[in-house]
Amino acid sequence: MKNWVYLTAFVLAVGLNSCATFINSTTQEIEIKTAPENASITIDGKKFGLTPQIVNIDRGRNHVLKIELDGYEPYETQLTRKISFWFWGNALNGFIPGMTIDMLTGSMYNLFPGNISVELQKAKEEESNRRRR
Repeated sequence: MKNWVYLTAFVLAVGLNSCATFINSTTQEIEIKTAPENASITIDGKKFGLTPQIVNIDRGRNHVLKIELDGYEPYETQLTRKISFWFWGNALNGFIPGMTIDMLTGSMYNLFPGNISVELQKAKEEESNRRRR
């Protein structure tokens, strides 16, 4: 019985030492929807397919999201990292090793906005096209 108490205490101590890493993981799912659908998704210059889609990206840094569809204005936004509630749980409990692990893995952050829903705007005609009419 005594061994179970020690084992439980050890598992809790190790598990709580990197709370954000266990709860958040090092990546985050972002749901991306557009109206109309089938717009191309590019994050940090890398293609991620067409909308609607759920993408899984690294929490540890900010990202630039670009959505494009022929005949529509391109949409661009920044996914910004902010410190997660779970990281502060480590700080309040005094678990310096857990905070260090969360910082090194990037799991101490959440990306905002977490879900993106965009109504794409029709592209404006260029001046030259209007003059030809």
